[in-house]
Amino acid sequence: MEKKKKVDWSALPKELWLTIGNCLDSRIDVLRFRSVCTLWRSSVPPFKQTTVPPLPHKFSSDAVAAGAEFQALLFQTTVYRMQPLVDGEPNSSNSKPWLLKLEESNSGESRLLHPITNSPLRYSPKAKNFNLLDFGVVELRKSYSLKYRQNNVIIACVNKVVVMGQTHLDNCGIFKIFDGGKLGYLRIGDEKWTHFDERNSHYDDIIVYKGQCYVVDRLGTIFWVSSELKVVPFSPPLCGFGGQKHLVESCGDLYVVDRCLDRERSERYHLEDNNVIFGLHNPVHPNPFFANAAVPEAIDFKVYKLDQEWARWVDVKNLGDQVFILSNDGSFSVSTRGLARVKGNCILFTDHRHAHLPGVAGSGARKCHSCVFDLEDGSIKNVAAFRACFMLWPPSSWLSPD
Repeated sequence: MEKKKKVDWSALPKELWLTIGNCLDSRIDVLRFRSVCTLWRSSVPPFKQTTVPPLPHKFSSDAVAAGAEFQALLFQTTVYRMQPLVDGEPNSSNSKPWLLKLEESNSGESRLLHPITNSPLRYSPKAKNFNLLDFGVVELRKSYSLKYRQNNVIIACVNKVVVMGQTHLDNCGIFKIFDGGKLGYLRIGDEKWTHFDERNSHYDDIIVYKGQCYVVDRLGTIFWVSSELKVVPFSPPLCGFGGQKHLVESCGDLYVVDRCLDRERSERYHLEDNNVIFGLHNPVHPNPFFANAAVPEAIDFKVYKLDQEWARWVDVKNLGDQVFILSNDGSFSVSTRGLARVKGNCILFTDHRHAHLPGVAGSGARKCHSCVFDLEDGSIKNVAAFRACFMLWPPSSWLSPD
């Protein structure tokens, strides 16, 4: 087979440089463009993150005077898929791809996070420099979080944040689920959040799908949020019996993943959710999946696809080459097509599970773990023990958990 010739990108006509450069909207794409040659670097300025001003946020607890006013900052996180290239082509047969999650603050500072748990990663002492041009880089998604301006600590009473219209700051709107299931909205420049649909406080997840905001409640009904902040039913009730619903977009379709919880802990969780988990007596961790004591473990998952044409739910038994990743700041799917050493038809998620000791029943403290649910056999394993799982870590010689 004839070997492919390398393309001298620096020889492209100058008028194409600006055309390409104007289409770049992420830090990594700009870095890769500017690294081609000196002429390309001079044609496009360094990437500059859109600066969002501090946002109002009210929070009170036993440690803080009631009604105290705090300011929040919006952090953007981008997930990339990276894969080594050989002669400019992905080397899918000999190396696994891996996910890179990059968090960026308003000040332009960035750090790497674990793709599921969001725990920080630090550079290993053995870390080495690498050239982005040696890797195929695909941006998978962007997500957002709110953190206190004073110390950049995540605001625990905010369960999920999505942003609409982020390319134009004047039209940027932020939706959030907070206090375990309530809805809030803020347009950049507003002095306070607008709480809407206040009669209901049972929403599990929120997503921007095809340019619109959607939420799902604990019965599995999806609602569309209009520009007037009206919550309009978009799907029939799912009536799933799981304890938490997740919204996932995959291949243009909208899915609900129903997380089934341990029955004994789940019953205790529902009895205590108004007093302990959702903030009245535990203001630091009102989101049940940040708390430790009564959080039930996941024991099963059910997946449903919304057939929008016939307004019905389709029970999905096989995800094919897709991997669903349920992260605290948002869920998404990744294709494993063409990746010989990576298994699809799985769900990756974070769970608080006991660290069992050999021979000691019920031993070990409850800790946050990255787990994988295999739809093929219904098993749940720790990601580290599931060798066929999608690669979550960069090469160990580069990075390690903080």
